[in-house]
Amino acid sequence: MNIGIIGAGAVGLYYGGRLQRVGEDVHFLLKSDFDAIRENGIRIRASDGNFHLPNVQGYLKSEEIGPVDLAIVALKATSNEILPELLAPIVGPDTAILSLQNGLGDDVFLKERFPSNLILGGLCFICLNRVGPGMVENYHLGSIAMGEHGGPVSPRTKLIGEMLNRAGLNCRVSDDLRLMQWKKLVWNVPFNGLSIAAGEVTTDVIIGDEGLCGLARGLMEEIIAAATALGMEIDRDFIDEQIDLTRSMGEYKPSSLVDFQAERPVEVEAIWGEPLRQAVQAGLDVPKLETLYRLLRILCRDR
Repeated sequence: MNIGIIGAGAVGLYYGGRLQRVGEDVHFLLKSDFDAIRENGIRIRASDGNFHLPNVQGYLKSEEIGPVDLAIVALKATSNEILPELLAPIVGPDTAILSLQNGLGDDVFLKERFPSNLILGGLCFICLNRVGPGMVENYHLGSIAMGEHGGPVSPRTKLIGEMLNRAGLNCRVSDDLRLMQWKKLVWNVPFNGLSIAAGEVTTDVIIGDEGLCGLARGLMEEIIAAATALGMEIDRDFIDEQIDLTRSMGEYKPSSLVDFQAERPVEVEAIWGEPLRQAVQAGLDVPKLETLYRLLRILCRDR
């Protein structure tokens, strides 16, 4: 499959690298890593084995890529202002667009701008960090949950899921993208948020501190309550599953903390603001989520 990767940070390099490794025709839109990747390729240190891709098709402009079968959006939601401009040259009438962004609203944003195209959302349950130009470390193999905007999955979406599985990405396809987005928030809201608000700490510190772990659980409960009010059911046992999963990650820096420490914009509105607004609109009082959101707005406002 002819694939264009928009956003070559940890997520874009890792997923694009996995796909290229199994023979897909992958094209990367690069920025700061352009020279390093053209010279040295992409290096992935993965929990199931390291690999090196010495020859990478990298470009500085998406016009140089041209229309593709599948466009994968790995940019942060904070870059959505320029996303349509970056996507337009690679999106043809038959291009599917898969967004791997965190939070809520990315599939709606893309459907409004590319109404005739197949829009997919992918939720990445994985631990990744970009540790150098063209270099990514994977600490937990994880999985992708993928669905279509607006309804049950089509045969084409299933084929894309099969391709991701051939690349070893453990993709599960679901008919309910919205539910998957809220389930991802059950982890993202507490751990991405508290890693910043509690003084730039890794996930093991949150899990190991009684007060912080209790606060994380409280935030998870509010997200599940909001999902329920909006017509989605998430089993409360999911909270313990996420706590156990996080404990197994060790000293992991969530992506929002990595962005915060690098003085890059943090996805405050997509991860905390939009869930809060939807919860309030549904008539819920979510004081922990509201407090965390307001703290993050202040802490991240200059990034």
